[in-house]
Amino acid sequence: MILSLSPEVIAILALPLISPLLRPLFPSGRKKSMATILPVVLFLLLLLLRLLGEAGETSGSRLPVEGLLLTLCLGALLLPILLILPERPAAPHAGRLPAVWLPCLMVSGGGVAFLGQGPGRNLGGGAGLIFLLLLGALVLDGAFPGAYRRLFLLRLLFSGVVSLGFALWPHLLGLPAGEAIFLGALLLLFPAPLSRRTERVVSPEFLKMDLLFFQCVPPLLIFQLLRSAPSLFSGSFLLFGGASLVWGLLGLFRAKTAHYVQESADGLVAAGMAAMVGGLMSGTPHGRAGGFFMAMLLPQAALLGGLVLTSLVLRYRVRTVAGLSGAGTMIAPLRLAFLLASFQGMSLPLVGGFLGEWRLLLGIWSLSPLLGVGVVAGLFFSFSLVLAFLRSLFSGDGPALSRGDGEIVRTLWPGELLAFGTASFFLLLTDLAATTGSLFEGAP
Repeated sequence: MILSLSPEVIAILALPLISPLLRPLFPSGRKKSMATILPVVLFLLLLLLRLLGEAGETSGSRLPVEGLLLTLCLGALLLPILLILPERPAAPHAGRLPAVWLPCLMVSGGGVAFLGQGPGRNLGGGAGLIFLLLLGALVLDGAFPGAYRRLFLLRLLFSGVVSLGFALWPHLLGLPAGEAIFLGALLLLFPAPLSRRTERVVSPEFLKMDLLFFQCVPPLLIFQLLRSAPSLFSGSFLLFGGASLVWGLLGLFRAKTAHYVQESADGLVAAGMAAMVGGLMSGTPHGRAGGFFMAMLLPQAALLGGLVLTSLVLRYRVRTVAGLSGAGTMIAPLRLAFLLASFQGMSLPLVGGFLGEWRLLLGIWSLSPLLGVGVVAGLFFSFSLVLAFLRSLFSGDGPALSRGDGEIVRTLWPGELLAFGTASFFLLLTDLAATTGSLFEGAP
């Protein structure tokens, strides 16, 4: 697949891999941070220029606009993570934590996968991304023993093998059994309702890497897999679309009853992914356009909200929902960032990219009003859950702290402010593009 790309594009995609090479050349501090993010910033700028050039082409365009936008989204997810990752995580086996090279490899590999064209290349690229996720889980589990259950690793392996098999034999997707197996592989990529957490992992550094890989990447990955056959499931939409939406509702139930904060986030992300998959499986132009919007916006909202939660975990060294009750009361910027991430992720009118959510709903409603009602109900259930989390974390009486500890907790580090600001900027930019309709130009 990579051989089909021009040397210029390959050079752009390789830029994030320079970050881990530059990092050891500079002493700790601002120079090291600048050296780390500069290749990624250049990567985003060059991709944006290439996107503008491709959009102006009337014929002979080699790179898919959708693929370029997905690759840009990956870069937008990586940059805030690099700004906030510490040089030496304060955790057991910290020297084994790949704080830079692993997410950079995901961005470069994701770009190669997204820029392939054709059903076989789309599925093959998706399989490659799944195997990168599996590599990430294995490395993180090595740095934090017991981080992932064996079942979770088997789920990733199964989805990767199935996707690779359909890339090699695409005619199998036309069979009812093939469609059912492919749907199962997709649902196993959802972050909920299946459990993959343990009580032993409390490191904020682990949580940052974990949310990048297993909350932010799966929506992009599933859209990539479904790009191979946009109308594949339209003949059996009630069965397959209904199965994905039921899976999302189970995720909302998981979010309501979760013990750990990141499990709650998993459930909310799963609900958004279910609506996205339902829209894509509808095979309608509106459903595809709305699903593409959700694939772009949902990971960025999950990233910003996840960074807020990891900041609270870092300060209080606890990650249970009950333990963090009132933890953000004294930190107004965190409340604002969490509010922005939550409401944007739900795409409420006048708050998020409502045009994208509306198109997705139209695509599902045109084939099944009953499933459309389910999407609307899930949206408002998500809204009530988010308000409950917001009230729990950012109102009431916080943990009892001395005056000095309170000042430390209230103070945000420069890296955190930059990370929150960068993530918010990209999220609002995506929302603006969807609201103006520019994300949907040329959508089938």
